[in-house]
Formats: sequence, C-alpha cells, structure tokens
Amino acid sequence: MSPGDVRTFKRGEGNAVVVGHGLWAARQGKWIHIHLTGPDDSHTTVTNNPDSVRFHRTLFRDLRRTLINQNCWPFGDEGAETMEAEGESAEPRSSYDPMVARGEQIAPRYQPIRAKGGASASEILLRDRGRF
Repeated sequence: MSPGDVRTFKRGEGNAVVVGHGLWAARQGKWIHIHLTGPDDSHTTVTNNPDSVRFHRTLFRDLRRTLINQNCWPFGDEGAETMEAEGESAEPRSSYDPMVARGEQIAPRYQPIRAKGGASASEILLRDRGRF
C-alpha cells in the first residue's frame, strides 16, 4: 500500500474506506509537526504547539505513538507531554537516538561544578527554584 491508495469495503450499514497515508514528523522551530499525505495530493499537519490552530493533543499523541512503534520518531521523548494529560502514561518512550544510530558516542560538554555537600551548581539552582 502506498500513500494515496484507497480501497472500500462493506462494514456495518454502509461502506468503509482504507486510505494509505504517508506519515512523518519534522521540526518547525521549537515545535514538532506530524505530516500526513493522502489521496488527491492532500497534505495536512498536526502539531504539539498548544497555541496553534493545528494543535490536537490526542491526534498528535496517537500519531506519535504510531511513529514510535515503527521506529520512525527521531525526537526522543519530545512530544511526550501530549500523553500526560488526563492521567495517561507517557509511554511508549522512543528508543531511537540519531547519534547512536550513526555510531557516534555522546561526550559530556562540560564538567559540573561541585559545591560543598557534593551537589552541582545546577542541582542547587534547580532545587532552590523548587524544580528538583
């Protein structure tokens, strides 16, 4: 099946349709857009930007889950916030890491500054702000 393929069949009291959609994710600024292509050269997107008219939390969540399950989600845990509303689990988490996929090792960019007591300056700052 290819994007744009359409098949109909009998289901219930009427016809039903199976439509082949192309589905992929791309970054647009700091937000992620999931693109869908279908029949008649149709193309639309859904985003995880809550201020966008293209935001739809549950559709984004379900399409993101599909991309993760097919190993087609290159953004790690980004977008998982769409799964956490209404007490839902943020799983599945993406195991895809583009650097690991290319065989690159991730090296730390800095050495944390340790303060008295062993905590790093970042940990102290976050704790003081109530985020740790």
